[in-house]
Amino acid sequence: MITQEGSAYAAEWSRHGREYLDSYLIQEVEHPAVNPQSVLMRAFLMDRLFPGQFSPLVEEELYFSACACFALLGQREGWFPQLFARVEETDGGVDGELPEFLQREFHQRTSSRFEIKALFEELAKCLTLGFEFFQSPFHRAWNEAIAAVPSAETMKRLRSLELACGSANDYRFFDHYGQAAFLDYTGVDVCPENIDNARARYPEVDFQVDDVTKLDADDDDYDVVMAFDLYEHLSPTGLDAAIDESVRVCRDELWLSFFNLSESPVHEFSQEGNYYWNALSITELTESLQTSGCDRIEIISLQRELEDRFPGYRHYNPEAHIVIAGVEGSSE
Repeated sequence: MITQEGSAYAAEWSRHGREYLDSYLIQEVEHPAVNPQSVLMRAFLMDRLFPGQFSPLVEEELYFSACACFALLGQREGWFPQLFARVEETDGGVDGELPEFLQREFHQRTSSRFEIKALFEELAKCLTLGFEFFQSPFHRAWNEAIAAVPSAETMKRLRSLELACGSANDYRFFDHYGQAAFLDYTGVDVCPENIDNARARYPEVDFQVDDVTKLDADDDDYDVVMAFDLYEHLSPTGLDAAIDESVRVCRDELWLSFFNLSESPVHEFSQEGNYYWNALSITELTESLQTSGCDRIEIISLQRELEDRFPGYRHYNPEAHIVIAGVEGSSE
């Protein structure tokens, strides 16, 4: 059932047209091949099915993400050309010329799957031509790693729901990296044009027009419910309803990505026309998840996670977080 709020959002998105919707969230730091939230979501899936087995590959892919996102931050702030020039001209450089996490690639060969110079060249090209055809070496790495697992073909698929799936924005990369084979997947979005795009790409996959505040799904219908950058765009009543619905239809865990979640004591709602751009509170979100039936809640700050792993890295969005919430009574 589409609510009044959902109808308003659908109209807001639909006016852009299918071509724009198909590509606009596959650009720069939001591109799922480099976006760290997307990388980690795929890692959560693989670690749930094969605990610890792919940790080294995940670490390599996060390093690739950090290198790419740091360069793209430089593009935003105007210092990417200088960074690119230093990388092209040096084999590691004099101490202090490059951040430590970039220098270690030259000195230690942290990854055998990519070279920073080649990555920066590809990013420079995409910044001019667009990111639709950006390629990560990790699509091949994941497909090869999965093919080498004897039990992969017989694994029971994880019943999963993605809220506000867009034009299969992240599902493309679950598929591209060979991981969609482990998903009994449903994607929902309130915008019919997004669902048309998703179905055109994947006619065999279950994509549906649906409203996150009133889902057409049974209680405990999905093992995992995931969402990327959804809840900051909902009204106060819509946010409460969407959290309740997310928990209601989930049997085990929520994997939720936020672009504006902080230590602020309360949510701050900001409406522009029919649309919201909210700054959400970790405290209030945690309380809402607990009230709705979650009893295990982990908050991951992307800034802390990446800056701790990769000294000298600076994250482009200090408010970016992932929330993992276990549904009360689940065994996971």
